[in-house]
Amino acid sequence: MAESSMQLRIARSGEVLRGLLVSREEYRRRWQRHVRRMTRGSEISYAGVAQVVALYLWDRGLRAEADQDLPRRLRDRIGRALNGEHLTHETLTWITEAFEFGADDSHAVWRAFAGGGPGGDGVAFTVTNVIAPRVTPQPHRSVAIFNRYYIDDNRMLSRKETNHIIVALEDGVDTYTHNPRDNLAEIVVVTGGTLAEIRESAPGFVSVEFRLTPPLAKHEPTSLQYISTYYPTSNPRTEVRRAARGRAENVDMRVCFEGVKPQRAWWTVWDSYLGGTPVHTEEVEITEIGELHRFVPYIEQTVVGFRWDW
Repeated sequence: MAESSMQLRIARSGEVLRGLLVSREEYRRRWQRHVRRMTRGSEISYAGVAQVVALYLWDRGLRAEADQDLPRRLRDRIGRALNGEHLTHETLTWITEAFEFGADDSHAVWRAFAGGGPGGDGVAFTVTNVIAPRVTPQPHRSVAIFNRYYIDDNRMLSRKETNHIIVALEDGVDTYTHNPRDNLAEIVVVTGGTLAEIRESAPGFVSVEFRLTPPLAKHEPTSLQYISTYYPTSNPRTEVRRAARGRAENVDMRVCFEGVKPQRAWWTVWDSYLGGTPVHTEEVEITEIGELHRFVPYIEQTVVGFRWDW
């Protein structure tokens, strides 16, 4: 069931991507520059799109410029993505950034990938106290957040993988800050920036600052991907939470249990980031492979997540 749902999301994402690359003149011109001759019946050239992505990867230093075979190798990957056969976070990020998708277009494709439909209920205004002090203002809008939490066989949170899609609200946005728990051991940035600083914050938290590279212009989107690892705690982990002050759209949370499996689990909304009282609790299915999953169209001034019993 989970695999079928993911394939539907990939198929829909490919359809949205393909439609945008064909219908938006500014995107279509980019790949058409690299096409000598379109084959009969074709509406898009995978080779053209692959060349644009390759130029982006060379320019960002993500692939060596000496790798001149890169466009050819990317062509099959691009074709499978646009046909809705296979699509990853990485491929989607490459395409949206290489073609400099506008905020609305970036929102549309990431929403399709997360599984968001036109309806659905968000969660907002449940927090009754201060979550954590904000050290610097956040002049951006969150259009998609993908969190993957991994619970190891010691029942501890071992790592969290985050893909955060943001859009600048002004010119020159060059930092992003968040406040994880203080048992954070390390953060490795995969793409979108560099780790600038980790410092003490409120009791129980640290403040992590990322430097975005390059700085964003107003309305420009980017994908910040990073992996957090954690020190073990004295007690087994029984919950994960995601807090939001401002509005964050298309929030996708998944908990992956590795070698262990809880007995029962609940989707929960709290009135505080640390402790507090649940204001909504809903029992959820633990999949056969030991995962919890929930997509929320938006969250704002709230704390959402999962809790479970061993």
